[in-house]
Amino acid sequence: MSLLRRHAPPRILGRAGDPPRMAAAMAAGVYFLMAAVASAQPPTPESVLGYKPGADFHLANYEDSLAYFRKLAASSERIKLVNAGKTTQGREFWIAFVSDAANLAQLDHYKEISRRLALARGVTDEEARALARETKPIIHVDGGLHASEVANHQHTIQLGYDLVANEGPEYQAIRQNLIVELWFSINPDGQSIVANWYRDNLGTPYEVSPLPVLYQEYVGHDNNRDGYMLNMLETREITKATLESQPLVFYTQHQTAPFPGRIYLPPFADPISGNMHPLMLRWLSLIGMTIAQYLDDHGLTGSMHQESFDVWYPGYVDNIGNFRHTISFFTETALYRYATPHFYTVDEFPAGRRELGTEMLYSSPWKGGWWRLSDACRYMYEADMAVLSLAVRYREQMIYNKYRAARDTIERFRKEPPFAYEIPRRQHDAPTAAVLVEKLMLNGIEVSESASADAWVIAMDQPFAGLVKELFEPQVYPDLAQRPYDVTGWTLPYQMGVEVRAITSPLTSQYRALLTPITRVTGLAAPFDRGANASYRAVNQILAANGRVVFAGDEVSVSGVDKKAFAAILEENRLRGAPPQGEPTDAKPVRAARTGLYRPWVASIDEGWTRWILEQFQFPFTSLYNADIRAGHLRERFDVIVIPDIGERQILDGHRPGTIPERYTGGLGDEGTEELRAFVNEGGTLLTFNHASLYAVDQFKLPVENALAGLTPEQFYCSGSLLRVHIEDRKDRLTAGLEPDTVVMFEEGPAFKTKPDFKGKVLARYAKERSPLMSGYLAGPDRLQGQAAAVEADYGKGRVILLGFKPQWRGQSHAAYKFIFNALYE
Repeated sequence: MSLLRRHAPPRILGRAGDPPRMAAAMAAGVYFLMAAVASAQPPTPESVLGYKPGADFHLANYEDSLAYFRKLAASSERIKLVNAGKTTQGREFWIAFVSDAANLAQLDHYKEISRRLALARGVTDEEARALARETKPIIHVDGGLHASEVANHQHTIQLGYDLVANEGPEYQAIRQNLIVELWFSINPDGQSIVANWYRDNLGTPYEVSPLPVLYQEYVGHDNNRDGYMLNMLETREITKATLESQPLVFYTQHQTAPFPGRIYLPPFADPISGNMHPLMLRWLSLIGMTIAQYLDDHGLTGSMHQESFDVWYPGYVDNIGNFRHTISFFTETALYRYATPHFYTVDEFPAGRRELGTEMLYSSPWKGGWWRLSDACRYMYEADMAVLSLAVRYREQMIYNKYRAARDTIERFRKEPPFAYEIPRRQHDAPTAAVLVEKLMLNGIEVSESASADAWVIAMDQPFAGLVKELFEPQVYPDLAQRPYDVTGWTLPYQMGVEVRAITSPLTSQYRALLTPITRVTGLAAPFDRGANASYRAVNQILAANGRVVFAGDEVSVSGVDKKAFAAILEENRLRGAPPQGEPTDAKPVRAARTGLYRPWVASIDEGWTRWILEQFQFPFTSLYNADIRAGHLRERFDVIVIPDIGERQILDGHRPGTIPERYTGGLGDEGTEELRAFVNEGGTLLTFNHASLYAVDQFKLPVENALAGLTPEQFYCSGSLLRVHIEDRKDRLTAGLEPDTVVMFEEGPAFKTKPDFKGKVLARYAKERSPLMSGYLAGPDRLQGQAAAVEADYGKGRVILLGFKPQWRGQSHAAYKFIFNALYE
């Protein structure tokens, strides 16, 4: 079974009372609900919300925003609401398309032109220029992915109203020449979570207290790190809609500007990928400078460029579009906290900027004073207007450039390698290879099957081939003085443990003729063994059906389950295996461990990703909060407790008293730590990831030390790279199914050195004779060489498993999942 969910096609909601066009809509896979224009003027935001968007101490939740946009759409034929699906928490996900009524009546036609130009095939240069003159380009503007950056989703309410109702010449030009694809909230769940939290605490000592939960289910801030993996429902819906409309620009608002700047704009800091078409980079810089000039013209100072943000990582939702030739970028406007105002004095500025000196890339310094939500909303609003006005002025050139970038990419890979990639169907973990192929297709990549159906083939003479190369090749991060903003290596075949072959000779016509394009993976049935991650899901399904499972090394045998049910489980997981045995064997069966997952009130993205993966593979588990652990009697209820990548002080201390409502304060403390020690001492297993391993080493007094402790960044530095580890004993039950050399994501973690009195075993180690770096950047590789990457330490009757890396990093590192899975059976 694919890990990806299927969704209904979008629905469209416009004016109330128009005759239904169901036949045409259903033929297009889209359901339309039209309505007659109300005689009243479009309602102002204040008339619906009761306050002006951006007002002090007021935040609209998603339900408020949607209610307003429904009323706006019911009042005007200049706006059409499109339902893009549902969010993780079940809210309806809406987009507002805004333009003149005549343009919206031809929305599907203009989308089709956008797709033709984005793919470039069958279109000549002359035809492309003619289409550029004819069409109305689509411009994506949204209310920001990070819901705690509240001006993102608050400012779009006023923007939507003015784009519909304002009769000024700038607004008329936008409506006449563009179609604005306004995602007034691109994180609906998060908008409501944040707004409701703020309202609950408004007027109390906790008015600006941090959220105790992630503002997007499972991933929080990482919702903008899921751009190519598409693990989250929302990211898949955004990508699907974007591939359908092929906007010229994809503009996402954020709200964390480098202080004291008021807004951070392109051009971004180096480095940048060489797999983007150069036109994307030129226009990113042009747009950034245009926004800065526009803001200066409107009396809004403090625009800042470059500084600390780079876009080396392609997985940002607001960056990945550049590989599909949509100019995609973010800006960062200043934030205090929620809708509470704050007064800044120059004394609070960094020492180097207290003189308010003019800089080349900070040429109109902000001088301090009050900063309100309304100020942030105004900066964002005017930045949106700058982008839209630029698109009006240069639309024909921008449209042609999108076509040209696709045409150039196709031509490039007809002349230079790689000419194609082959992914063999026969793999160590073939179902995971199929997941990789599905991810590519969801990203708009064209995939074929080979003549004998023994491989999936990605021919590189296709418009979005730069994205394939970006994801498949090893990253080589340049040695720069500025530290990376995010990770430096992500090569998907390495992370997923999938063999991929680059074809470096031009494809022959005979080879091409035998390729069969596909839109889904079919016919795969891999061996039911512990080499395949999908086998663990199948095992969990069998155990849930009261079947009996026996592990013998990598082999899996089953009994006690209906043959028909067993066959259905295997088919669902793309597996094949021997029929279940009629009688139980003498071998000892496994059972699902009673697993607890630590979930602190200092919301942890790593916990969220771990929770998501356990759910995807159907491992039963219980979330454990601080009070649950402090209450004790853990061994009576659990066999395994998992602590994801969380720092020691955060685990121990949590939120300080007085900073958040009392029920969310504190961490495990000494009391909870003592209960964990008792749990392990009585025979339990504690499984720790990355920094949480150091908590276990320190608090359990394990005879293990961090070999990287005390090193300076010049001696050792690795902010996020793919490293190779060697499995010491593949017959060990904790490493079964792993390949002898497995790639893991190392992100500022530890490496272990065992002391003479150590009892236990090293599970995985960095090679002694060579650098472990496979993709990314690693300063001081010799500091890792020969050190342990994963350790099982005896403690009383139990054990502590220390993983010095992130085995579930952003739902991408499938090759390392078994470090988790194997520990969750008894």
